[in-house]
Amino acid sequence: MPKRYISKKDLAKVKELDLLTYFKNYAPEELVRKGRNDYVTRTHGSLHMSNGLWCWWAQSKGGRTALSYFIDVEGMEFLDAALYLRNLIQTKVPIPVKQQTKSIYRFRLPQAYENNNTIEKYLTTERKIDKEIVKECIQSYLIYESNKDHSVVFIGRDENHFPKFACLRATDSPTKKDVPGSDKRYSFQIKNNNSRTLHVFESTIDLLSYLTLEKRKDSIFHRDNYLSIDGATLIGKSITNSTLPVALDHFLNKNDIRTIKLHLDNDRAGKDTTKIIYHHLHEQYEIQDCSPKKYKDINEQLVKTDVKNHQIRIQ
Repeated sequence: MPKRYISKKDLAKVKELDLLTYFKNYAPEELVRKGRNDYVTRTHGSLHMSNGLWCWWAQSKGGRTALSYFIDVEGMEFLDAALYLRNLIQTKVPIPVKQQTKSIYRFRLPQAYENNNTIEKYLTTERKIDKEIVKECIQSYLIYESNKDHSVVFIGRDENHFPKFACLRATDSPTKKDVPGSDKRYSFQIKNNNSRTLHVFESTIDLLSYLTLEKRKDSIFHRDNYLSIDGATLIGKSITNSTLPVALDHFLNKNDIRTIKLHLDNDRAGKDTTKIIYHHLHEQYEIQDCSPKKYKDINEQLVKTDVKNHQIRIQ
């Protein structure tokens, strides 16, 4: 068998290939854009690429090159990874992706509007979220109205209650995006330190919708912990190579939780995320799949239940 090796010249070319350029050229279907200059992959939702670098939050690993990614994340041997990338480059010369080598963004909350009338109307009228819950979130400075476009700003805070994350949800279109510089470990959450149960949602809208449904059954509507993981992740090639949503992983490391109740979307991404979470955590926690079965998500369940009840009252 001939000896396997890679020349210094070829290795130098391989080391020039950054990870985002690799995905853009050779596996674009894996890329998911999360912000102006931030990408994740469908296989690894907690692996972010921005400013020429990549960081895998779930495993505290990072780097610049595609070579380091295949070694540290995919578990390939150095020579196997180097030869694989060399062959790709020889077959198709990659088109470089222009990236800022240093972030021009630091996390900064959008300027607030003088009142919250637009977002209150949107959340209570269109999304059917309970008025008391909306007002409580506003008073706790968990949500507010953006001055620029009157979007809802959902805030995530760290252990010292400092804002570290924010996402915007337009009130007049389906647009939603994270604020540049947001740390996804601190997605929107409502905590109860006396509870050992955590409810997990894909979005803050679903989280607040669930609280609304609970409030209709019981006036004590936030007896547990509630976390939005800011999206879902497809399994990809193998569930064994998947990672936990970074917000969930961080919350569990910082809090004493015994039971996890999943309220994820009734679609492929939601079901895949449920499988990923169960795969990684079922030996440590009691996990319950509470995802809606008849509706796409919790908010659709709330809205359609509200419409049905209104029709009954009219009859």
